[in-house]
Amino acid sequence: MRSAARGPPSARSVPAVGKRSRRRKDDDEGPVERPPAVDALLGVDRSAAADDGAPGTDPDDDRQRDLDGRARDGDRPARDGDGAAGAGAAGEAGAPAKGSDRQGPPARHPAPDGRLRDVAYLVEEADHLLHLYRWILLTGEVPRAQDWLKREDWPHPDHVIDVFGNWQKFLTHAGVSDSPLLARLREAKAAAKDLAAREKAQAKEATRTEDLRRQVETAKHRRDEADAQRAEQASRADRAERALTAAEQRAAAAESRLAARREEAQAAAPAVEAPDARIVALQDELDAIRAHREELLTQVEELREAGARDQRTITRLSTHLAEAGTAPDAVAADDDAPPASVLEAVERAAAHSEHLVFTDAATSSAADSPYRRPAEILDVLEKLDAIAGRYAAGEMGVSLTQAATEAGLTYKGNVSELARSRNPHDYAVTHEGHRLDLGPHLALGSGSGAGFIARIYLHVADGSGPVARGIYVGHVGRHLPDTTT
Repeated sequence: MRSAARGPPSARSVPAVGKRSRRRKDDDEGPVERPPAVDALLGVDRSAAADDGAPGTDPDDDRQRDLDGRARDGDRPARDGDGAAGAGAAGEAGAPAKGSDRQGPPARHPAPDGRLRDVAYLVEEADHLLHLYRWILLTGEVPRAQDWLKREDWPHPDHVIDVFGNWQKFLTHAGVSDSPLLARLREAKAAAKDLAAREKAQAKEATRTEDLRRQVETAKHRRDEADAQRAEQASRADRAERALTAAEQRAAAAESRLAARREEAQAAAPAVEAPDARIVALQDELDAIRAHREELLTQVEELREAGARDQRTITRLSTHLAEAGTAPDAVAADDDAPPASVLEAVERAAAHSEHLVFTDAATSSAADSPYRRPAEILDVLEKLDAIAGRYAAGEMGVSLTQAATEAGLTYKGNVSELARSRNPHDYAVTHEGHRLDLGPHLALGSGSGAGFIARIYLHVADGSGPVARGIYVGHVGRHLPDTTT
């Protein structure tokens, strides 16, 4: 640590005035009187110093005290300045011969020793550093000034700042920033945090896997039910078709018999106004057969529609099974099958479109759309492609709104300026380095929620801007924010 590299107190210079507030206070004060214990350590007789030069003092007593002082100082190591003082005393009182090892008597009033004050400061520093290292050992963290301010069993932060200047200098002096122990502790905490994050991710992935497994089982069950229902409806449709064929044959035979009866009745009794009872019966039978035929035709049409719905359901379930990795080999996707998602609808429309221009934002927004009828998206884009061809060639003849209405599309010419000003970034996309503003759009679905409604936002270029004339698809899927959202 930094404090270990410091030299002994005797080798260090006294710190500059102003480095610490406590030292600055001590420097401003005058010399203080030394305690008797310090005089005893230095070998100074305070009573002798007090009596020196007083009226009536016995010279023999003075010489005796000088001799006693020299005897006491004979074994004490000499300090800086003692040599000069000893030489002066020898010249005045008959010093020993030249070359003698004995020193002269000490000064009557020696200056205070500043090393003792430096030792006190070092003790304070060592005490604060001891508490700092103890805190780190017990808590594993570097303390803040507020941490010690709230605890009475730790030094007050003001005392630490009084010694070191400020808290950061205190920590820098202790060298805790380069501590290998704290570095290992930080690494251990980071590793524990990373391990907890990985455990959380694994638990989430396990939950997701279990959900997917349940979804696959549910999809399999629904697919089996749909297959059974489809087979039953196919059988019912076959029976209905056979019954319809038989009814048509019976109706044709009844009509032929009715025509023959009418001819016979007209030839046999032209004057008879009342119809023959058998003719009336045949007419009633023919009406009943026709009514039955109409009923069978209605049933066949309903069965065909149900079969188409079942086919779409089976295709969707097969797609889910394929995404889960358990789709059977017999299920094969083709262009005739309805798309399973909005993204697939946009990709298929972009692959087959001849006039519409799809931006990257259209694909990314489609991937985020949960719209439940992606086949409707594909159908709208195919119809819009035909309108885009007419617009690019300048052969509209009518407005885009009218052309879209004639094609069965719900077309809006623009969005409100308030919605555009509030959300400028939502109504702009980038295509080949050019900014395209969105506004015209097609509305799909009904109800509330992104699963039931969808929007296709467009940029209609007339050729005067940075891009060629045409219709550009900028957003497919969720409703962009406006004044109603």
